[in-house]
Amino acid sequence: MSQSPASVVHRFPDLEALSRAAAQDLTADIRETLRSQDRYALALAGGSTPRRLYELLAAEAEAPLPWSQIHLFWGDERVVPLDHPDSNARMATDALIDAVPIPADQVHPMPTHLDSPDAAATAYTETLRRHFPDRSTTFDTILLGLGGDGHTASLFPETGTPEQRRADEEWVRPVTAPPRHEISRRLTCTLPVLNGARRAVFLVAGEGKEDALTRVLDRDDSSLPAAQVRPRATLLWYVDAAARPQSSG
Repeated sequence: MSQSPASVVHRFPDLEALSRAAAQDLTADIRETLRSQDRYALALAGGSTPRRLYELLAAEAEAPLPWSQIHLFWGDERVVPLDHPDSNARMATDALIDAVPIPADQVHPMPTHLDSPDAAATAYTETLRRHFPDRSTTFDTILLGLGGDGHTASLFPETGTPEQRRADEEWVRPVTAPPRHEISRRLTCTLPVLNGARRAVFLVAGEGKEDALTRVLDRDDSSLPAAQVRPRATLLWYVDAAARPQSSG
């Protein structure tokens, strides 16, 4: 069994600097990876933090990315219509997808239009199975966020023990977010699917994250789902000063 990668933490003064560095890193990895394979599988995150990164990826005007070889997936989604303002897919569409020449059949949003979250989870599991041999080898990169409660994707501390998350036999699950979250019905890739990624890249900006960051990065507190993310090769954290002031260590 291979050893889990150590976290590499990069600090930035603000979201703009964080986003530019993350865009540079991701662009370089895409170009380097596509020298030795035919396609690149990128799983997108939702929320407000990654929007600027997506805009920067779309603005690669002088040396555009090879979008004909890139497939887009999502790590989680709110169970709302895909054109809803709170849809992760809609945010990515507005900021990135509509601005780049990616073939429509290479964009794989979670099918929230189906009759039930269970049906949507089953359908997205089949989508992932068509593209990946098994859960141990999934995305080239998955982008993730961190909630103040330590959740990532839509894996929450209240939904399952650390042992249950590690041993989850499903690829995708419907979940109910805790009451503090405005939209409760969610779909999420399970921890084994997240950990099948070659690279996991956390984007963490804004206030209210310092305690969760300390528990994840300094204490390795496995009660928090974000602390259980262990990709195959690379684990990166891009953190701005509002999320964790330099004086906090």
